Amino acid sequence: MIYPENEGTETPALEDRIRLLEDKESIRGVIIAIARGVDRFDNVLLGDCIHPDADLWMGGDMPIKGAVFVEKLSVPSNPRPGRMHVVGNHRIDVDGDRALSESYVISCQDIEVDDTRSTRLRAGRYLDRLQRFGTRWRLMERILVDEWARSDVLKEIPAQGIRLGQPSPDDISYEWFAR
Repeated sequence: MIYPENEGTETPALEDRIRLLEDKESIRGVIIAIARGVDRFDNVLLGDCIHPDADLWMGGDMPIKGAVFVEKLSVPSNPRPGRMHVVGNHRIDVDGDRALSESYVISCQDIEVDDTRSTRLRAGRYLDRLQRFGTRWRLMERILVDEWARSDVLKEIPAQGIRLGQPSPDDISYEWFAR
């Protein structure tokens, strides 16, 4: 029960908590959408999530600008069958229109080196800085922290189902969510 002398004091606190939850969920959505955009070679999705002036430190000694990263990620002429980023264990700290986050990532890719087909696994963390523009959050900086990586030669390729992951817009998920 709210007593008259306390009337209205709980509402702002509740609204602030709800806004924080909404911000954190929006930021988590941006981080996951970037992983999806990379996996599906979806430049439109990446352009919506990554600010053109963002600095992306993806393992080299110089950052890649967001616009360059989005532009250069294109579907290879012969895409490999399999590419997936799994992102979780999010820590998100919001301060007004700015946020910092840390997310764990495991990426799996089907690769071919010297005519040998392998699975490349890479585990690490994304340290992200995001900023709100109007009602949307966008990535402004990402630092990839590598934890471990390995490549395993495929000895057996198990049977797969009839629907295989494809680059955008040919992946079945684009049709699925257009319903």
